[in-house]
Amino acid sequence: MKTYLIVLATLAFGRAAVGQKVALVSLEDRRSIGTSYFGNRCELELKTTGDEVRKYKYVKIKSLSRAVDSEGVDLLTDKKEKADYAEIGDEKLKIELKNPMRKATAIKEISGTLDLYNPTEANGAIVKVTNFQAKPNLNLLPKKAPLSIAFFTKESVEKLAKQEKAEREAKMKQLDPATRELAAGLMALVDGFGAGMAGENELSFYVDGDFSKLVDIKVEDETGKEIRRSGRFISGDRMHSYSFDEKPTPKWKLKILIETPASVKSVPFSLKEVELP
Repeated sequence: MKTYLIVLATLAFGRAAVGQKVALVSLEDRRSIGTSYFGNRCELELKTTGDEVRKYKYVKIKSLSRAVDSEGVDLLTDKKEKADYAEIGDEKLKIELKNPMRKATAIKEISGTLDLYNPTEANGAIVKVTNFQAKPNLNLLPKKAPLSIAFFTKESVEKLAKQEKAEREAKMKQLDPATRELAAGLMALVDGFGAGMAGENELSFYVDGDFSKLVDIKVEDETGKEIRRSGRFISGDRMHSYSFDEKPTPKWKLKILIETPASVKSVPFSLKEVELP
């Protein structure tokens, strides 16, 4: 495995922001005689710099449109994993490519799109919810949000399931469409609980709608200090469980981060003539 460090390459934000830069922190060209993915790949790490970037708090690589080596070989993979946002200043944005040709001397071009994200309550990207543990099985987000999120416990879902069918259906008809779909999804969870689910140091949430718009679910204490998570488990995009080193208290509140049109700016980037080791 070879590792190569380089300093700066141009980040194209358009004509009005020529001076923006993206730093290529490292490049690893891993090769193996085997067929393992982990033994055969080219991995780059980037970080962003510049005045435009500093207007935002988070960044992620939204998509790659082109990656080609100096021999003209396409390096784009079929991998389509969702990228997580990283906090600007501490970010290491990873790009995974196919191995360049052995006789290639450089990656001629890597082009794509970055998403810059600045969540605030004013632009609708931060939603704070107090006393959420007293509101199980209900949508905690505004109706205009692109998705819905419900806090649930094993007991709250089982209680919903034990209601008489006619009573349950009548109550569900009174709900708005988003909440009704949420309740139906929660019902489907009843048979999915294992003995180890929903432990006393865990909080669980059911997500429905446009999953791609959910950035994170954070928890704060009564002073606004973020509670550190000790673990996270996501099942099929819908069920999100978070574990903590302490038992949740009723004073904890949620800080839900979602993408809204006013909170995200998409910008193109392009790296050219990146020398290979």
